[in-house]
Amino acid sequence: MGKKILDSKALYVVLSVLLAFAAWLFVTSKDSTKDSERFAHLPVEFTGEEILEERGLMIVNRDVKATITVQASPTVLAVLKREQPRLVANVANISTDDTHVVNYRVILPNGVKETDVEIIYSGPGGLGGSAVSVEVARALSRKVRIEGEFQGTVAEGYLAGDNDDFRFDPVELLISGRADLVNQVSHAKVIVTGDNLTETVSNAFPFQLIGASGDPLELGISCDVDAVYTVFPIRATAEIPLKVNIVPGGGLSEKDVKLRLSDSSITVAGTREAVDALAGEGELVLGTIDLAELDDNLAQSGGEVTFSIPLADELENLSGITEVTALLSVNKRVETRTFQVTSRISTINAPEGWTPTIITQVLPVRVRGPEALLDELTEESIRVVADLKDINQAAGKYTVPVTIYLYSAATSSDVGVVTPRTYSIVVSLARDG
Repeated sequence: MGKKILDSKALYVVLSVLLAFAAWLFVTSKDSTKDSERFAHLPVEFTGEEILEERGLMIVNRDVKATITVQASPTVLAVLKREQPRLVANVANISTDDTHVVNYRVILPNGVKETDVEIIYSGPGGLGGSAVSVEVARALSRKVRIEGEFQGTVAEGYLAGDNDDFRFDPVELLISGRADLVNQVSHAKVIVTGDNLTETVSNAFPFQLIGASGDPLELGISCDVDAVYTVFPIRATAEIPLKVNIVPGGGLSEKDVKLRLSDSSITVAGTREAVDALAGEGELVLGTIDLAELDDNLAQSGGEVTFSIPLADELENLSGITEVTALLSVNKRVETRTFQVTSRISTINAPEGWTPTIITQVLPVRVRGPEALLDELTEESIRVVADLKDINQAAGKYTVPVTIYLYSAATSSDVGVVTPRTYSIVVSLARDG
């Protein structure tokens, strides 16, 4: 029984202490005696900035801060220490670019009433009350071009592109900020670096804003991207020999002529694959000189023939030579004669059921060679044959190409027909029966 009583007294003691503490808290919270707490350098938040933007304005000094002192009960101050008051200023009424004084209001945390506190303001720079100084300037957004600069090195046998070869994504940069600062920017620059490069560079790179003087700028304005995707070509190079082929004919062979090119080679650049493919061919063939197609002046005295330089789209001609002149010298004395062929004109491979009639009665054929060999030729030495295998099987007259056969004791390289692929005759086709 005594232990129960002892236990009851202990319980009463505990309850008494708790009740006393609760009473103390109640009295303290309602005590008219207040403590002070200084909240220094609180950031000022701005509202109404969208209105400024519509007016083409912007806040320059965004890091505005203010200091307040709060008088309140210890309990309230304990809450404010955990969650500091917020300072909010409305700038919607500003309509000019200038320095303005605006008032801010104090936003208390949840659970703290305005009647629970007394606020003492400390305006910065001599400003009184809840006032701060806000600098407003004209805003501007505009696009500027992007340029590139290569400051690296390439491996031997490779060539870096020119500044014009840079490719960017995006192609322009949108910059925004104070108009007086934005207008200082001439362009943006991407700098590509690297050592002994052998492949085209393609990556996202940072950029610099450049002023009219060409120097980098540090202006504190914003850009729509943080990096620019940049492609800059690194190309393989090779020296490629040039060649012009010679086809014998018209009484001339390769040993009868000498050919000299104004340029014997060019240097090309391109992808490694394209350069290797061309180099693997050993030489670049510019074209062909068919000796049977030479006009009389060239065949007798020689002269110049001009060729353009053909390259695949993947290759660039670094030499800058667009044409090559082939100087042709003829070391064989030849002349050209015309023979009127009349009796030895015929056709072959006439379509079944059709009869051809040769309309052309005389075909002049030009033959070139040394005078002595031409003296041995007659009309009977030349035969003209038209192959009708591809002729249209319908009645009518048709112009048909012919093959010229030259019968001579001399070889084809000594005497030959001039422009042999240009001859034709007219044939009439009629159905049998």
